[in-house]
Amino acid sequence: MTVLEKVEKQGSYSNLTLDATLKKYTLDPRDAHLLTNIVYGVIQHRLTLDFYLAPFVKNRKLDAWVRVLLEGAVYQMVYLDKVPERAIFYDATEIAKRRGKLGVAKFVTAILRNLQRQGVPSLDTIKDPIDRLSIESSTPRWLVDMLINEQGLEKTQSILSVINQPASASIRVNTQKHTVAQLQEQLVDRFPEIVPSKVAPAGLVSPGGHLAGAPEFEYGMFTMQDESSMLVAPSMTLKPNFEVLDACAAPGGKTTHIAEYLDEAAGGKVVALDLHPHKVKLIAKNAARLGLADRVDAWAMDAREAQDTFAPASFDRVLVDAPCSGLGLIRRKPEIKYEKKPEDLQHLPEIQGAILNSVAGLVKVGGRLTYSTCTMAKAENQNVVAAFLAAHPDYHQIPTPGLERLDKAHSAPALQLFPDDYGTDGFFIATLERIGE
Repeated sequence: MTVLEKVEKQGSYSNLTLDATLKKYTLDPRDAHLLTNIVYGVIQHRLTLDFYLAPFVKNRKLDAWVRVLLEGAVYQMVYLDKVPERAIFYDATEIAKRRGKLGVAKFVTAILRNLQRQGVPSLDTIKDPIDRLSIESSTPRWLVDMLINEQGLEKTQSILSVINQPASASIRVNTQKHTVAQLQEQLVDRFPEIVPSKVAPAGLVSPGGHLAGAPEFEYGMFTMQDESSMLVAPSMTLKPNFEVLDACAAPGGKTTHIAEYLDEAAGGKVVALDLHPHKVKLIAKNAARLGLADRVDAWAMDAREAQDTFAPASFDRVLVDAPCSGLGLIRRKPEIKYEKKPEDLQHLPEIQGAILNSVAGLVKVGGRLTYSTCTMAKAENQNVVAAFLAAHPDYHQIPTPGLERLDKAHSAPALQLFPDDYGTDGFFIATLERIGE
């Protein structure tokens, strides 16, 4: 419950908060798995759980911790079949006694007993089909409306049908050290279901397991990265001697992937920028772990100031992996769908456009500017690209390399993936070539 409270009240990321909790407390694998299941399950299904609770809670105003406690109990009752209800009732009541007063404990017990007797209300009682889709998938109505408006009802239903499913663990193999097949063979004894990615040539995917805890991670043999994110560096068609700017680089996944294509002896270098000094240190740490520090130069800088620091036309390739709403990451960070608001899709494109405008003059004629996001909203993707091209006649858009390999990709000439396409994060990549005045 503490993890859920931190995520809801303090805005913490679920994955980071859960990882910190698991490291702090020594839990056996079964308990760790159950805790993970409950944390993600409650966040993923929050709107559905609140719908189930509403007839029993009625108009009573609940403290945040009481609501989280009830949601956790109802999640276990509805979605899990191996936790006895008597254990759920006992744990919820004991927590309520410790956190509140005896009256709160009695209230919690009464709610759960009534729900056990009467059963949860049927979603079929929701008459509006879009409201029902919203509650059923536990997705705010504004987000459902946006997806339907942009992608149609059928595609929206497909996307929402998978966003509450657990995301696979994916790793990017450090191809400077070995092949994908070699690392798979080395890991398969501990991760028997690990297989090559169907999307990313450098990726391996496993439905479960703590891959980041494997010694091969510390040895720099791989790094954690989503499959869709692994498509960015290959799409940049890099050469060993290229000078590259990664304008929004932390924590360095794409930076280090770019670095694998470069050769410091040939003059290849990637300059990685991030606004926060502590994140710049993280980029440098990841580069060192992977044995790529000789070709990574990390700077603390606002990307919007890049044009005042670097000489015009000084980079062969520039990557803007822009700060965005993160709506494509809902499966990994389900709290995003509740935290983001429609107004975020109004002010974020201004920031994204400002960064693109700042770095546009740094690209050599004949060079390329790659724009990527981990969102599914056209306001942050196609619309930002269209506005940039309208303001920069010295650029044109070309098909994103790698698009041709993916039969489920969308938005050509850009590459757009949705979570239901390949089970990856939602992601967008556009390739813009500078052609001169």
